[in-house]
Amino acid sequence: MTTLPCVDDCVLVNASLYTADAPALRQTALVLREGRIAYVGDDATARAGSRPGSRVIDLGGRTVTPGFIDSHVHPIDGFLLSGDCDLAGVDTPEAIFAGLRAAAANSVDGAKGAASGWLLAGNANLQLFGAYPTREMLDAVVPHRPLLVIGHDVHSGWLNTLGMKVAGITAATPDPAGGKYERDGLTGEATGIVHEAALYKLFSLLPQLASDNVPQALAKAQALAHGFGITGWFDALVGERLLHGYVMAREEGALAVQASLGLLASPHAPLGPQIERFRRWRASYDGGNLRLHTVKIFIDGVLESRTAALLEPYADAGGLGMHHWEPGQLNEVAELADRAGFDLHFHTLGDRAVRMALDAIEHVVRANGARDRRPQLAHVQLIHPDDVIRFRRLGAIANIQAAWGGAPPYLLDLYRQMLGDARMARNYVFRSLRNAGALLSGGSDWSVSTMNPLVAIQTAMTRMPPGQPGCAAWLPHESVELPTMLEAYTRNAAWGLRFDARAGVLAAGRDASLAILDRDLFATPVAEIASARVQTTLFCGRVVHGALE
Repeated sequence: MTTLPCVDDCVLVNASLYTADAPALRQTALVLREGRIAYVGDDATARAGSRPGSRVIDLGGRTVTPGFIDSHVHPIDGFLLSGDCDLAGVDTPEAIFAGLRAAAANSVDGAKGAASGWLLAGNANLQLFGAYPTREMLDAVVPHRPLLVIGHDVHSGWLNTLGMKVAGITAATPDPAGGKYERDGLTGEATGIVHEAALYKLFSLLPQLASDNVPQALAKAQALAHGFGITGWFDALVGERLLHGYVMAREEGALAVQASLGLLASPHAPLGPQIERFRRWRASYDGGNLRLHTVKIFIDGVLESRTAALLEPYADAGGLGMHHWEPGQLNEVAELADRAGFDLHFHTLGDRAVRMALDAIEHVVRANGARDRRPQLAHVQLIHPDDVIRFRRLGAIANIQAAWGGAPPYLLDLYRQMLGDARMARNYVFRSLRNAGALLSGGSDWSVSTMNPLVAIQTAMTRMPPGQPGCAAWLPHESVELPTMLEAYTRNAAWGLRFDARAGVLAAGRDASLAILDRDLFATPVAEIASARVQTTLFCGRVVHGALE
């Protein structure tokens, strides 16, 4: 990581400040000293109180915000899982096949995967094929090396025949606990499509995901985040391999974000020893800008693979989806983690998963009594109306991926086919949650969708994906305003991740972690917010992106 020296005795004037501290009061000046904010207020006072030799920078009305915080992201795995061929944004099956051919040609025997010959491709949109594709399609493109293509949501993958052979998957292979092998309806043979745990079992075979690659992936992730004004994040899936990568980066002075780690709990191992291991990790490694205070719990999957857990059957295929935890077991792990002082962060796509998480929080409150809890439910795509009002009562944070609140026609058609018209009205109900008193926290779930907060903010305001004028607004009555989304990515995200003593607001005494945009965001038409750019990012007073000018 390359940074400039700490910015000392710097006065920023003629700015459009979003402080997140007193949003109704528009301030124009900041004074930065020794990595912290020394003053927030008006230009005249800032200039008058500046020290001799202080650098004064006129921002010309540009917006300054607290450093954005991505409260649900996979920063390291997002780079590792792209593998030898990043298929993000590839929008036709033909282009996917062309990318795979090129990767195979440019990675003879696998520069990254030489130990096993595996070829790995990531971020593929498998929905482009309509029905899930088959291994024979991949065999026609890459027949002589084991190949795994990971779907963009990282809940499904696609193997060629040789990949299945190396992985030991046959018609007789049973579905793993919490996972599924798609099978031919006539022959029972595995098609090459794997879901959930059936995908994750393959990761140990892939040298592309080895620990040696973690430092480089973390450096890339920080550079990407800093370019979007992000100075803090919650890594939503961390085991021992990534944990040690973060610890090493902090010890080497290379960790340039406030990082909170989601320690992944498994329903397939004894719960008590898992929580005890997390306690040992916390005692050994928590500190500075690295926090280990959250247990991550996957309750269900995603709608696209029909693994999201629903209260009522899928309209097209029947079945209620997949839940990885039984309710009693979920309550137990939540109670144990909470008693050990951990926060809870749930993956909840379907309405049954949301209800199970809220029920678990309610159980924890009864079992363990009152304390400062900051539980988060991530994604919350589908919520039963009866559960919207429970968020505020239980203190549950709605961790939203607002970029998903607008969708192209093919995806809306798929959701309508799976859910029917009535449940389509319950998708990404941002305004309903906000109006019911729920705290909204902003996250990207990158690499599933862009890490850029400004794209998410515009989408939440318009309910349309930016740059796709042919798309209609999806449930426009569930849109929210600019201040709501800025708060979600600053003050609220910091509070939910317990960064609030240092970050999330522009206030005297806080870290000088901030983003300077190329325009006044409050004077920008809504349809142009996603086009704004972050010119400068400071983390604890150090310039980590752009230049301070």
